[in-house]
This record gives sequence, structure tokens and C-alpha cells, in this order.
Amino acid sequence: MKVRYMTEAGPAESDGTCFFVLFPDKRGGDDFGFVYLVTNKHVSQPGIEENKTYTILNTTIRLNLLPPAQDSQEALVPVGPQFHWYYSTDDSVDLAVMPILPDQSRFDFMAFPTTLFATSEVVESQSIVEGDSILFSGYFYQFPGEKKFQPIVREGTLAMLPDENMDTTLKKPGKLYLGDLHVFGGNSGSPVFVNTGGLRGGGFSLGQNYKFLGIVSGFYHEDSNLKLTIATTFKGTLEQNSGIAMIVPADELLAILNSPPLQAIRDDDIARRNPKR
Repeated sequence: MKVRYMTEAGPAESDGTCFFVLFPDKRGGDDFGFVYLVTNKHVSQPGIEENKTYTILNTTIRLNLLPPAQDSQEALVPVGPQFHWYYSTDDSVDLAVMPILPDQSRFDFMAFPTTLFATSEVVESQSIVEGDSILFSGYFYQFPGEKKFQPIVREGTLAMLPDENMDTTLKKPGKLYLGDLHVFGGNSGSPVFVNTGGLRGGGFSLGQNYKFLGIVSGFYHEDSNLKLTIATTFKGTLEQNSGIAMIVPADELLAILNSPPLQAIRDDDIARRNPKR
């Protein structure tokens, strides 16, 4: 996703990753659901992590076209009165959500359902612990693909599941997971998945079984004195990246999706689809 904005020095732009999730709603049918675009708050509002407010000029996402086409298209995200970002009421949560569905007859994309979310209950029931394998898929700024968008996939290890709040990329105490996962410019907003396969919790799952663990929001910058400070993935000195990524838990995204404003939009949509006779 590319956000163009106006700073004191003039126009600027920043890149980040976004993805789609599906919120199933059987009121519209067995396979029906609402699709949402997800990224970080600091991606949708550059400068927010530094308490700065910039005017957004436009926001675009790049989507591959359906086969047999072999190229992609940059589509404008219609941010305005009708479509806008929704945020958590907790100002520590570095997430942004927008209810929007691209043209499924033109664009090649997948929205994964909330049933794949590794919520805190799933983390406990599936015995997800430090040392489990995790991976993310995100924007590779050095070669995003000249014709088709080509994301990069990187693998690492779940490093910490803190039971206490930590300072997030928005500089406020909140819930985070940490991953031994090297992220870099443009990876903000990338979905992170954890492998729940194998022997765990008294049971055994053959092969790999990935669930959505959370969203990359930043990393810890390590200076020459070995001091760690918080940095977003499009700012900071990347050659001093500690390799520890900050991950916003899936619970925080689910809380936004279940918030009254988004629930009201779903209720209105269902009412229009099923008018009282």
C-alpha cells in the first residue's frame, strides 16, 4: 500500500503492506461474509507514531489481475466520507481497518477468515509457545515485481508471549507478541502466521497447520551501545535491526472487527439484503 501525504517540507510517500480478512456472517448465507482491508495505523496515517498529523493526498493498493492477465494495477483506496479507516478505542493499538471489497471479477486476491485467527484462547488451547515457527508475507521494496506484485515470505521463531503490556510502535503500553523475525522497510502491516502442527497440548497434527497470529508493526532498533529502541519498518537504521519484530496480536484486530461501528455497518447491510416483507 502506498500513502502520499503532505509534510512541512512538501509531498512525501510511504509504503507498507496490507491484506484482506473475511468476517463470516451466516445471516447472509452459509458462505457469506464481510471483507476488510487491514494494515497498521502508522501506515494509514504516516507520522502518527511521532504525534504528527499530515494531510493525506491519496492512498493506493497494488493488486494483481486475474489470470490470464500477467500484470497488476494500482487501485485508489476511496478514503473519504463513505469509506474511511476504523481504529481501536485503545490508542496503543497500531491497526487500521477499512470495510472494502475489490472487484472480484478483475483482481486476484484472497481474504482469509477470522476462523483462522489464533486468538488468546487458541494460543492457550493449541499450546502455542515461544519457539514455535512463524512466518510473514509482505512487501519487498527492492523488487516488488515489475509486472505482477510479488510479495516476500520470511520465516522465524515466536520469541515472546508477554503477559504484561509493552510499549507499542505508537509509544503507549499495549499488548504485543515478539518474533525472532527480521522485518524491514515496507513490512509494516504484514500478516504473521504460526505453525500449530506437530505434537502439542496432548494431541498430534500431521504436517503444517498455520493460523493467523497477528500483524507486523515494527522492530527493535539496536544502537552501537546495544540499546534497543522502537522503530517502525519504514524508519530507523535498518543495518542495526536487532531482528526482533513487534507483532500486534490477532485479538486486537478481532476487537476492532467486533466494535459497534463495524457491527452497525454489517447490520445495515444485512437489513438491506433481507428487507422485511
